[in-house]
Amino acid sequence: MEPNLTEDIKIYQQHVYQDSPVCRAYAGLLKFIGSVRTEFFIDAVDYKVGNLSAGYLDYTYFPFFDEQLRNDGLRFGIVLNHQEMRFELWLMAQNADLQVTYWKKLKHLKWNAAKTEMPKYTVLDTVLVAEPDFSDPSQLKQTIITEALTQVAAIRTYL
Repeated sequence: MEPNLTEDIKIYQQHVYQDSPVCRAYAGLLKFIGSVRTEFFIDAVDYKVGNLSAGYLDYTYFPFFDEQLRNDGLRFGIVLNHQEMRFELWLMAQNADLQVTYWKKLKHLKWNAAKTEMPKYTVLDTVLVAEPDFSDPSQLKQTIITEALTQVAAIRTYL
């Protein structure tokens, strides 16, 4: 059966209205990852930080890179995976050709061990925080940033 956009919109309207729990949660998540971006910008002085991409209720992320990564056509991203409700670190390529090139180079690493095919959006990805506890936002931000920088340092040894 084909999806019915009219029916889907009716359901959408039932859940997305001013001050609905869905809207509050989404706004809260965007505000939180925006604050992670701001703190990362302050803490990770070796990296340039790109704009926040809100996504389509699938992934919200911000990229970061240094001159070497930029020259190599790569960037990292701290990603909120909405479906899994977890924070991830992605290594992304500038285009599809570079993604294939780096996938071939890095697919044997521990971060890709469980993957049998190249991911859709990344060369490599890993979970930073599997079950985020938003009750202590400062601690969660620090955990995300610290874990991201730790993983980046490990990954960069293979680039």
